Amino acid sequence: MPVVLASLAIGIAAIFISHRVSRAVTQASVVVNAADAAAYSGASWTARRLNLIAYTNRALVANHIAVGHLVAYISWLRYVDEGADRIAHYTRYIPYAGAATTAAERIVATALIGSEQTAGLMIRGFDLLHRLMALTQLDARRGLRPARVDEVMRRVARQYGESLEINRHEETDSIPQPYQAAMDGLLIGRRVSAYLKLKRSRAGRDRGYFAGLVSRTIDHDPDLARWLRGGRSRARAGFGSGGRTWDLSLPLTVRFRKQGHTHQAPLPDAGGWRSADRLQVRFFNLGKEAWGSWATIAGGRADADRLSGGYRGVRHYTRLRKQPADNELLRVPALVTAPLDAMGDAHAVNAHLSMASVRYHVPASCRRGCPSADGPASLFNPYWEAGLVKPSVAGLP
Repeated sequence: MPVVLASLAIGIAAIFISHRVSRAVTQASVVVNAADAAAYSGASWTARRLNLIAYTNRALVANHIAVGHLVAYISWLRYVDEGADRIAHYTRYIPYAGAATTAAERIVATALIGSEQTAGLMIRGFDLLHRLMALTQLDARRGLRPARVDEVMRRVARQYGESLEINRHEETDSIPQPYQAAMDGLLIGRRVSAYLKLKRSRAGRDRGYFAGLVSRTIDHDPDLARWLRGGRSRARAGFGSGGRTWDLSLPLTVRFRKQGHTHQAPLPDAGGWRSADRLQVRFFNLGKEAWGSWATIAGGRADADRLSGGYRGVRHYTRLRKQPADNELLRVPALVTAPLDAMGDAHAVNAHLSMASVRYHVPASCRRGCPSADGPASLFNPYWEAGLVKPSVAGLP
């Protein structure tokens, strides 16, 4: 009988210990999974907001260029209207031709009036969009604060267990040294988040960064450059600097030239779109055996401020403070802790550290129209992505 009772006691103890060990193993697995999910969620949250900022930055550039194109089109249309008016004036007494040119001039004048009104409304609409995008970027940046990212990770981690905590200094007290000090340093370093790695810049006061990006975008497309090529200084651009130019001449008789440019002044609000077109003629003087001076037959001018009643342009945008090493902006740690009640010690915790990376990466599948895969990280291209990486803590192997 004593042997049976002893065997029964040993069996019950073994079952009890096995149950506790099983619970501890299960709990450890839950903590690991929760840490991985939390780290990846925090990095994904960050990457998505960086991509949102990149999309809005690209929209700011595209909208600003669209305003320049509208200004160039109105300038060209005014030049065409004046030219049509001159032709109608000189041909008004010619049968049939006079009626045709007069009708054509009326059509052009009507198109000009409608285009000017439409352009003014569109430019004011772009101004409103620019303000909304600036507010969107501010909201996206607020979402990158450490407390906000931690809250996202906490919600994900607690889907694995209500008692799980994440990135809490108080929960590291039971971690042995030197790991406790390393973990404390890691959590303090969380204050250096993506929020602090970005800055809000103002176009026109950024040493030409935004204006240079607009210029490179224009130069990349030959058709766009033809309409928007011109001076890029505060001084008025010369007609010879534009892209809407052609020349026609008859030897020793007459010469025509068409000139047109669109000027992009580097003003603080990134506005300053001004465009001008003109058609000139000069005749050859047989007595002097030299060409005479140029005379303007028709011309037209337009600028964004007058068309819209005041174009505010791109006032603010968001960019990186400095280029990240290896295009990795930051790493997001997730230290998940849970009470280790399975071992009977109320002060013991089960802890696991996972880490995710937020980096800029142009996928290999992206070919046409994509930036170089070896190019620097940018908040003007939406190629930020998240991924789990091997945890690394300063001072620990």
